[in-house]
Amino acid sequence: MADLAAVPTRYARFHEIKTLRALAQPVETSGTLVWRRPDHLEKRTLPPHPERLVLDGETLRLAIGDQPVREITLSAAPPIAALVEAIRAALAGDLDSLQRHYSVGLEGDRAAWRLTLVPTDPEAARFLRVAYIEGSGPDPRVIGFRQTNGDSSVMEIAPAPAKP
Repeated sequence: MADLAAVPTRYARFHEIKTLRALAQPVETSGTLVWRRPDHLEKRTLPPHPERLVLDGETLRLAIGDQPVREITLSAAPPIAALVEAIRAALAGDLDSLQRHYSVGLEGDRAAWRLTLVPTDPEAARFLRVAYIEGSGPDPRVIGFRQTNGDSSVMEIAPAPAKP
């Protein structure tokens, strides 16, 4: 956790595969990620359609294509808040926050680790079965979610040397 906490800003590229029960085929997306302490997270998706998700504090802004930006307050959307907190607290190396919201498991060593997060909040647990983050040293490499309805997503992350 100290390795994660020591990184003030991260730039990365991602490739994500979402498996949704409602769709016959998985949905693949890719793009860039930016994390900046203390609580800024930005995800820009390129294919199959442009999407920009920006999280600052408790406010999530989502722009899809040319549609107007949607703004969501995390406290009004517990399922989204559960997903966001798993990523944000892990990237910040904030074990106290993770332990407030999840049963936390850690396997491996500094060279190859896996953080497993099971929600302890009953409302979040109705939506999210487990979140996991795998990495090496201070670098997360995989972020995955398994939802209670059977949907899942796996995001592979590759550090980018400079702002994408």
